[in-house]
Amino acid sequence: MEKNMFETKSLLLREFTKERFRGISCAYSDTSDRIMTAYDGFADKENNIPVNDNTIFPACSVSKFITALCVMKAYEQNITDIDMPANTFLCRWKLRTPDGKESDASIRSLLCHMSGVIDGEDAFYGLRRDDPVISLTDILDGRTSYNNRPAYSEKTPGTEFEYSDAGYCILQMLLEDITKKPFEDFADEYIFDPLDLESAFFASPQNTADHEESQAMAVGYDEKGNPIPGNYPNVPDLAASGLWITPKELLIVAKEFVKAYNGRSTLLTEKSAREIAIPADKAPWVGMGVFIGGENEIISRGWGENGQSMLKINYITGETAAVMTNQNPGVDQAESGIEELVDRILSEDS
Repeated sequence: MEKNMFETKSLLLREFTKERFRGISCAYSDTSDRIMTAYDGFADKENNIPVNDNTIFPACSVSKFITALCVMKAYEQNITDIDMPANTFLCRWKLRTPDGKESDASIRSLLCHMSGVIDGEDAFYGLRRDDPVISLTDILDGRTSYNNRPAYSEKTPGTEFEYSDAGYCILQMLLEDITKKPFEDFADEYIFDPLDLESAFFASPQNTADHEESQAMAVGYDEKGNPIPGNYPNVPDLAASGLWITPKELLIVAKEFVKAYNGRSTLLTEKSAREIAIPADKAPWVGMGVFIGGENEIISRGWGENGQSMLKINYITGETAAVMTNQNPGVDQAESGIEELVDRILSEDS
Protein backbone atom coordinates (compact mmCIF):
# COMPACT_ATOMS: atom_id res chain seq x y z
CA MET A 1 0.00 0.00 0.00
CA GLU A 2 1.67 3.26 -1.15
CA LYS A 3 -0.52 5.72 0.70
CA ASN A 4 1.99 8.55 1.12
CA MET A 5 2.57 9.01 -2.60
CA PHE A 6 -1.15 9.25 -3.25
CA GLU A 7 -1.71 11.67 -0.37
CA THR A 8 1.02 13.94 -1.71
CA LYS A 9 -0.69 14.08 -5.08
CA SER A 10 -4.12 14.75 -3.51
CA LEU A 11 -3.57 17.72 -1.24
CA LEU A 12 -6.82 19.18 -2.59
CA LEU A 13 -8.62 16.47 -0.60
CA ARG A 14 -8.53 18.53 2.60
CA GLU A 15 -10.07 21.52 0.81
CA PHE A 16 -12.88 19.33 -0.53
CA THR A 17 -13.62 17.97 2.92
CA LYS A 18 -13.53 21.30 4.73
CA GLU A 19 -15.80 23.05 2.27
CA ARG A 20 -18.19 20.35 1.11
CA PHE A 21 -18.15 17.11 3.11
CA ARG A 22 -17.88 15.95 6.71
CA GLY A 23 -15.67 13.04 5.67
CA ILE A 24 -14.13 11.77 2.45
CA SER A 25 -12.07 8.77 1.38
CA CYS A 26 -10.41 7.94 -1.94
CA ALA A 27 -8.68 4.98 -3.51
CA TYR A 28 -6.75 4.68 -6.75
CA SER A 29 -5.39 1.72 -8.67
CA ASP A 30 -2.78 2.26 -11.38
CA THR A 31 -1.80 0.18 -14.38
CA SER A 32 0.40 -1.99 -12.16
CA ASP A 33 -2.55 -2.85 -9.89
CA ARG A 34 -1.14 -0.92 -6.93
CA ILE A 35 -3.90 0.45 -4.69
CA MET A 36 -3.28 3.78 -2.95
CA THR A 37 -5.61 5.48 -0.49
CA ALA A 38 -6.18 8.90 1.08
CA TYR A 39 -8.81 10.22 3.46
CA ASP A 40 -9.73 13.22 5.55
CA GLY A 41 -12.44 14.57 7.83
CA PHE A 42 -14.77 12.80 10.22
CA ALA A 43 -16.59 9.50 10.15
CA ASP A 44 -18.45 10.76 13.23
CA LYS A 45 -17.85 14.43 14.00
CA GLU A 46 -19.97 14.48 17.16
CA ASN A 47 -17.80 11.78 18.74
CA ASN A 48 -14.57 13.06 17.17
CA ILE A 49 -13.97 9.84 15.17
CA PRO A 50 -11.85 10.61 12.08
CA VAL A 51 -12.08 8.83 8.76
CA ASN A 52 -9.41 6.16 8.41
CA ASP A 53 -8.47 3.48 5.91
CA ASN A 54 -11.11 1.14 7.34
CA THR A 55 -14.08 3.53 7.48
CA ILE A 56 -17.07 1.98 5.71
CA PHE A 57 -19.06 4.41 3.54
CA PRO A 58 -22.52 4.21 1.97
CA ALA A 59 -22.13 3.44 -1.72
CA CYS A 60 -25.70 4.50 -2.51
CA SER A 61 -26.38 3.72 -6.19
CA VAL A 62 -22.89 2.32 -6.78
CA SER A 63 -24.72 -0.70 -5.33
CA LYS A 64 -26.19 -1.22 -8.80
CA PHE A 65 -22.76 -2.18 -10.19
CA ILE A 66 -22.45 -4.94 -7.58
CA THR A 67 -26.03 -6.02 -8.27
CA ALA A 68 -25.19 -6.36 -11.97
CA LEU A 69 -22.28 -8.64 -11.01
CA CYS A 70 -24.67 -10.72 -8.89
CA VAL A 71 -27.14 -11.04 -11.76
CA MET A 72 -24.36 -12.14 -14.08
CA LYS A 73 -23.23 -14.76 -11.55
CA ALA A 74 -26.76 -16.17 -11.64
CA TYR A 75 -26.63 -16.02 -15.45
CA GLU A 76 -23.37 -18.00 -15.45
CA GLN A 77 -25.05 -20.70 -13.35
CA ASN A 78 -27.81 -21.03 -15.97
CA ILE A 79 -30.50 -20.26 -13.41
CA THR A 80 -31.58 -17.12 -15.23
CA ASP A 81 -31.32 -15.53 -18.68
CA ILE A 82 -30.79 -11.79 -18.98
CA ASP A 83 -32.62 -11.62 -22.32
CA MET A 84 -35.76 -13.36 -21.14
CA PRO A 85 -38.68 -11.54 -19.49
CA ALA A 86 -38.04 -10.95 -15.79
CA ASN A 87 -41.52 -12.36 -15.08
CA THR A 88 -40.24 -15.77 -16.19
CA PHE A 89 -38.23 -15.93 -12.98
CA LEU A 90 -40.32 -13.84 -10.56
CA CYS A 91 -42.52 -15.83 -8.15
CA ARG A 92 -43.81 -13.54 -5.39
CA TRP A 93 -44.71 -10.61 -7.62
CA LYS A 94 -45.08 -9.88 -11.34
CA LEU A 95 -44.17 -6.79 -13.32
CA ARG A 96 -47.25 -5.63 -15.21
CA THR A 97 -48.27 -2.94 -17.66
CA PRO A 98 -50.77 -0.32 -16.46
CA ASP A 99 -53.62 -2.34 -18.00
CA GLY A 100 -52.76 -5.33 -15.80
CA LYS A 101 -51.04 -7.52 -18.39
CA GLU A 102 -47.68 -9.13 -17.63
CA SER A 103 -44.80 -7.11 -19.04
CA ASP A 104 -42.24 -8.69 -21.34
CA ALA A 105 -39.46 -6.43 -19.99
CA SER A 106 -36.22 -8.41 -19.90
CA ILE A 107 -33.70 -8.64 -17.09
CA ARG A 108 -31.25 -6.77 -19.34
CA SER A 109 -33.73 -3.90 -19.71
CA LEU A 110 -34.07 -3.66 -15.92
CA LEU A 111 -30.30 -3.58 -15.52
CA CYS A 112 -30.04 -0.80 -18.13
CA HIS A 113 -33.01 1.26 -16.83
CA MET A 114 -34.82 0.55 -20.10
CA SER A 115 -37.74 -1.50 -18.76
CA GLY A 116 -40.30 1.30 -18.74
CA VAL A 117 -40.49 1.32 -14.92
CA ILE A 118 -40.80 4.84 -13.52
CA ASP A 119 -40.05 5.77 -9.91
CA GLY A 120 -42.23 8.03 -7.79
CA GLU A 121 -41.66 11.78 -7.83
CA ASP A 122 -39.38 11.76 -4.80
CA ALA A 123 -37.71 8.53 -5.92
CA PHE A 124 -36.27 6.37 -3.11
CA TYR A 125 -34.95 8.38 -0.22
CA GLY A 126 -34.72 6.08 2.77
CA LEU A 127 -36.83 5.06 5.74
CA ARG A 128 -36.28 6.35 9.24
CA ARG A 129 -34.70 3.86 11.59
CA ASP A 130 -37.85 3.56 13.71
CA ASP A 131 -40.28 3.14 10.80
CA PRO A 132 -42.19 -0.15 10.47
CA VAL A 133 -40.46 -2.94 8.56
CA ILE A 134 -41.65 -3.14 4.97
CA SER A 135 -41.17 -5.74 2.26
CA LEU A 136 -40.05 -5.48 -1.35
CA THR A 137 -43.62 -6.25 -2.36
CA ASP A 138 -44.85 -3.29 -0.28
CA ILE A 139 -42.38 -1.05 -2.11
CA LEU A 140 -43.22 -2.34 -5.57
CA ASP A 141 -46.96 -2.05 -4.95
CA GLY A 142 -46.53 1.54 -3.77
CA ARG A 143 -48.05 0.85 -0.37
CA THR A 144 -45.53 2.85 1.67
CA SER A 145 -44.51 6.43 2.32
CA TYR A 146 -41.07 5.30 1.12
CA ASN A 147 -42.45 4.92 -2.40
CA ASN A 148 -46.08 5.68 -3.17
CA ARG A 149 -45.99 4.83 -6.88
CA PRO A 150 -46.67 1.22 -7.90
CA ALA A 151 -44.04 -0.25 -10.21
CA TYR A 152 -45.42 -0.82 -13.69
CA SER A 153 -43.77 -1.09 -17.06
CA GLU A 154 -45.27 2.19 -18.26
CA LYS A 155 -43.29 2.51 -21.48
CA THR A 156 -42.42 -0.04 -24.14
CA PRO A 157 -39.34 -1.88 -22.84
CA GLY A 158 -36.12 -1.03 -24.64
CA THR A 159 -37.34 2.25 -26.11
CA GLU A 160 -36.55 4.89 -23.46
CA PHE A 161 -34.10 5.38 -20.61
CA GLU A 162 -35.77 5.97 -17.23
CA TYR A 163 -33.48 5.72 -14.20
CA SER A 164 -35.26 3.43 -11.76
CA ASP A 165 -34.52 2.23 -8.25
CA ALA A 166 -37.76 0.27 -8.42
CA GLY A 167 -36.30 -1.69 -11.33
CA TYR A 168 -33.47 -2.80 -9.07
CA CYS A 169 -35.97 -3.78 -6.36
CA ILE A 170 -37.40 -6.13 -9.00
CA LEU A 171 -33.92 -7.53 -9.67
CA GLN A 172 -33.39 -8.04 -5.95
CA MET A 173 -36.65 -9.95 -5.69
CA LEU A 174 -35.80 -11.98 -8.79
CA LEU A 175 -32.45 -13.10 -7.38
CA GLU A 176 -34.08 -14.04 -4.10
CA ASP A 177 -36.81 -15.99 -5.89
CA ILE A 178 -34.45 -18.02 -8.06
CA THR A 179 -31.79 -18.67 -5.41
CA LYS A 180 -34.12 -19.10 -2.39
CA LYS A 181 -31.78 -17.00 -0.26
CA PRO A 182 -31.64 -13.36 0.85
CA PHE A 183 -30.02 -11.02 -1.66
CA GLU A 184 -27.36 -9.94 0.84
CA ASP A 185 -26.35 -13.57 1.40
CA PHE A 186 -26.03 -14.18 -2.34
CA ALA A 187 -23.72 -11.15 -2.65
CA ASP A 188 -21.61 -12.43 0.25
CA GLU A 189 -21.31 -15.92 -1.21
CA TYR A 190 -20.55 -15.01 -4.82
CA ILE A 191 -18.84 -11.60 -4.67
CA PHE A 192 -17.56 -10.51 -1.25
CA ASP A 193 -16.33 -13.81 0.22
CA PRO A 194 -14.41 -14.97 -2.90
CA LEU A 195 -12.62 -11.60 -2.94
CA ASP A 196 -11.88 -11.77 0.82
CA LEU A 197 -13.63 -8.47 1.47
CA GLU A 198 -13.93 -7.95 5.22
CA SER A 199 -15.91 -4.70 5.27
CA ALA A 200 -18.34 -4.88 2.34
CA PHE A 201 -21.97 -5.71 3.08
CA PHE A 202 -25.51 -5.00 1.98
CA ALA A 203 -27.33 -3.26 4.80
CA SER A 204 -29.98 -5.67 5.97
CA PRO A 205 -31.09 -4.79 9.55
CA GLN A 206 -28.93 -7.60 10.97
CA ASN A 207 -25.86 -6.65 8.92
CA THR A 208 -26.23 -3.02 9.92
CA ALA A 209 -26.54 -3.92 13.60
CA ASP A 210 -23.44 -6.12 13.41
CA HIS A 211 -21.30 -3.43 11.77
CA GLU A 212 -22.70 -0.52 13.78
CA GLU A 213 -21.15 -1.97 16.92
CA SER A 214 -17.66 -1.68 15.43
CA GLN A 215 -18.06 2.10 14.89
CA ALA A 216 -16.57 1.60 11.43
CA MET A 217 -19.67 2.89 9.59
CA ALA A 218 -19.53 6.57 8.65
CA VAL A 219 -22.36 8.58 10.18
CA GLY A 220 -24.53 10.21 7.51
CA TYR A 221 -24.92 13.99 7.32
CA ASP A 222 -27.53 16.11 5.55
CA GLU A 223 -26.98 19.14 3.32
CA LYS A 224 -26.49 21.41 6.34
CA GLY A 225 -23.94 19.10 7.94
CA ASN A 226 -26.29 17.72 10.59
CA PRO A 227 -26.42 13.97 11.37
CA ILE A 228 -29.42 12.32 9.73
CA PRO A 229 -31.98 10.82 12.16
CA GLY A 230 -30.59 7.54 13.49
CA ASN A 231 -27.19 8.25 11.86
CA TYR A 232 -27.82 5.66 9.11
CA PRO A 233 -30.90 5.21 6.90
CA ASN A 234 -32.91 2.01 6.81
CA VAL A 235 -32.74 0.97 3.15
CA PRO A 236 -34.94 -1.99 2.13
CA ASP A 237 -33.95 -1.65 -1.55
CA LEU A 238 -30.54 -3.25 -1.05
CA ALA A 239 -29.83 -3.96 -4.71
CA ALA A 240 -30.48 -0.34 -5.66
CA SER A 241 -28.67 1.49 -2.86
CA GLY A 242 -27.87 -0.70 0.15
CA LEU A 243 -24.13 -1.35 -0.28
CA TRP A 244 -21.61 -0.27 2.38
CA ILE A 245 -17.93 -0.63 1.56
CA THR A 246 -14.52 1.06 1.83
CA PRO A 247 -13.08 2.72 -1.29
CA LYS A 248 -10.17 0.27 -1.11
CA GLU A 249 -12.47 -2.75 -1.22
CA LEU A 250 -14.57 -1.15 -3.94
CA LEU A 251 -11.41 -0.99 -6.02
CA ILE A 252 -10.71 -4.67 -5.34
CA VAL A 253 -14.10 -5.42 -6.93
CA ALA A 254 -13.35 -3.05 -9.80
CA LYS A 255 -9.95 -4.63 -10.42
CA GLU A 256 -11.58 -8.06 -10.56
CA PHE A 257 -14.01 -6.70 -13.16
CA VAL A 258 -11.02 -5.51 -15.23
CA LYS A 259 -9.48 -8.97 -14.95
CA ALA A 260 -12.76 -10.53 -16.05
CA TYR A 261 -13.13 -8.16 -19.01
CA ASN A 262 -9.69 -9.27 -20.15
CA GLY A 263 -10.31 -12.97 -19.51
CA ARG A 264 -8.18 -13.32 -16.37
CA SER A 265 -10.74 -13.67 -13.57
CA THR A 266 -11.91 -16.77 -11.75
CA LEU A 267 -14.81 -14.80 -10.24
CA LEU A 268 -16.55 -13.68 -13.43
CA THR A 269 -16.33 -14.80 -17.04
CA GLU A 270 -15.08 -12.56 -19.80
CA LYS A 271 -18.49 -12.79 -21.50
CA SER A 272 -20.29 -11.59 -18.38
CA ALA A 273 -17.98 -8.63 -17.87
CA ARG A 274 -18.22 -7.57 -21.49
CA GLU A 275 -22.03 -7.79 -21.39
CA ILE A 276 -22.05 -5.30 -18.49
CA ALA A 277 -20.04 -2.76 -20.51
CA ILE A 278 -22.12 -3.01 -23.72
CA PRO A 279 -24.02 0.24 -24.36
CA ALA A 280 -27.79 -0.20 -24.38
CA ASP A 281 -29.65 0.14 -27.65
CA LYS A 282 -31.20 3.63 -27.89
CA ALA A 283 -29.30 4.71 -24.75
CA PRO A 284 -25.57 4.43 -25.55
CA TRP A 285 -24.59 6.17 -22.30
CA VAL A 286 -25.71 3.27 -20.11
CA GLY A 287 -24.61 -0.33 -19.62
CA MET A 288 -25.86 -2.91 -17.12
CA GLY A 289 -25.61 -1.34 -13.68
CA VAL A 290 -23.11 1.26 -14.93
CA PHE A 291 -22.82 4.27 -17.17
CA ILE A 292 -20.56 4.43 -20.21
CA GLY A 293 -17.81 7.04 -19.85
CA GLY A 294 -14.95 7.84 -22.19
CA GLU A 295 -13.05 5.34 -24.29
CA ASN A 296 -12.85 1.94 -22.55
CA GLU A 297 -14.42 3.43 -19.44
CA ILE A 298 -17.41 2.70 -17.23
CA ILE A 299 -18.71 4.84 -14.37
CA SER A 300 -20.88 4.21 -11.34
CA ARG A 301 -22.37 7.08 -9.32
CA GLY A 302 -24.09 7.08 -5.95
CA TRP A 303 -26.00 9.84 -4.18
CA GLY A 304 -28.30 9.61 -1.19
CA GLU A 305 -29.31 11.35 2.01
CA ASN A 306 -26.17 10.13 3.80
CA GLY A 307 -23.45 10.37 1.18
CA GLN A 308 -22.21 10.74 -2.36
CA SER A 309 -19.74 8.56 -4.25
CA MET A 310 -18.29 7.80 -7.65
CA LEU A 311 -16.32 4.96 -9.24
CA LYS A 312 -14.54 5.17 -12.58
CA ILE A 313 -12.95 2.14 -14.28
CA ASN A 314 -10.79 1.91 -17.38
CA TYR A 315 -11.29 -1.76 -18.23
CA ILE A 316 -8.32 -1.86 -20.63
CA THR A 317 -5.56 -0.06 -18.70
CA GLY A 318 -6.87 -1.06 -15.27
CA GLU A 319 -6.70 2.50 -13.92
CA THR A 320 -9.51 2.92 -11.41
CA ALA A 321 -10.51 5.59 -8.91
CA ALA A 322 -13.19 5.72 -6.22
CA VAL A 323 -14.29 8.63 -4.04
CA MET A 324 -16.76 8.13 -1.18
CA THR A 325 -18.25 10.63 1.28
CA ASN A 326 -20.72 10.60 4.17
CA GLN A 327 -22.66 13.80 3.45
CA ASN A 328 -25.40 14.72 1.00
CA PRO A 329 -24.10 17.85 -0.76
CA GLY A 330 -27.52 18.63 -2.25
CA VAL A 331 -26.13 18.75 -5.81
CA ASP A 332 -24.92 16.11 -8.24
CA GLN A 333 -21.35 14.85 -8.58
CA ALA A 334 -20.43 17.36 -11.26
CA GLU A 335 -21.50 20.33 -9.15
CA SER A 336 -20.30 18.98 -5.80
CA GLY A 337 -16.79 18.42 -7.15
CA ILE A 338 -16.71 14.64 -6.73
CA GLU A 339 -16.41 14.07 -10.47
CA GLU A 340 -13.61 16.63 -10.71
CA LEU A 341 -11.79 14.94 -7.84
CA VAL A 342 -12.04 11.52 -9.48
CA ASP A 343 -10.66 12.93 -12.72
CA ARG A 344 -7.86 14.77 -10.89
CA ILE A 345 -6.86 11.57 -9.11
CA LEU A 346 -6.67 9.70 -12.40
CA SER A 347 -4.84 12.49 -14.24
CA GLU A 348 -2.23 12.95 -11.49
CA ASP A 349 -0.80 9.46 -11.87
CA SER A 350 2.82 9.49 -12.95
